[in-house]
Amino acid sequence: MCGIAGFLNAPGSRDEQARWLELMTETLHRRGPDGGGLWIEGQAALGHRRLSIIDLVTGSQPMTADDNAATVVYNGELYNFREIRETLSGMGVSFRTRSDTEVLLSSYLMWGVDCLERFEGMFSFALWDNRTKSLFAARDRMGKKPFYFTLQNGVFAFASELTALKKLPFISLEIDKDSLARYLAYEYVPTPQTIFRNVYKLQPGHFLIFRDGQISTRKFWDLPLPLATCPTSEKEVCEHTVKLLKDAVRKRLVSDVPLGVFLSG
Repeated sequence: MCGIAGFLNAPGSRDEQARWLELMTETLHRRGPDGGGLWIEGQAALGHRRLSIIDLVTGSQPMTADDNAATVVYNGELYNFREIRETLSGMGVSFRTRSDTEVLLSSYLMWGVDCLERFEGMFSFALWDNRTKSLFAARDRMGKKPFYFTLQNGVFAFASELTALKKLPFISLEIDKDSLARYLAYEYVPTPQTIFRNVYKLQPGHFLIFRDGQISTRKFWDLPLPLATCPTSEKEVCEHTVKLLKDAVRKRLVSDVPLGVFLSG
């Protein structure tokens, strides 16, 4: 599962920031019991808790590029990371790990935000670009992986769970009455709102960039319209559905640890 957390432009000393970041990641321990890491440089602080699935030895996070151009924390899996890695290798990119995390990082350094168009998977991540002094974060197309964020008094903070944000003394978490009303009406709080005022969920299929104290968000994917070449007969539809299902299952079987399968109702 994994968990990510971090903040930018926070007050306090480096030791205080490290302690706050550690407290944030501790709340995410159940999401990533196999290991954790903290990274603080300048205005950026990134934390990670890891559930090891791929590359158990060298896939630890936060992961920084060799030239220190960017650092990433990432929750999820890129199902097509091997194909992307092969493409990047053909373009002269070398890899020091077998992880999909490094493929994600290298893809951003090669293609920028357009890397999202190449990703097939479930993910949320936050990537600090040391060259532009900006944070790039994204959530997968269907929103399987969570990403909460807030901007208060110039401090940007994010986490996989709201509980992690509670560990930051400079972040105010007040119940939003409108969100509470929505919860009582719908039994959930619709995206992008959360139960707290000024705290938001990054919408599925969206990315955000935080730079110079400002947040900008943009949609990178939407449910496509049916193509004219889609199968039309019942037989073609059934055959196409079975093919899609087999392909989807095959892509999800890449793992360096034993897998279990659960068929949800």
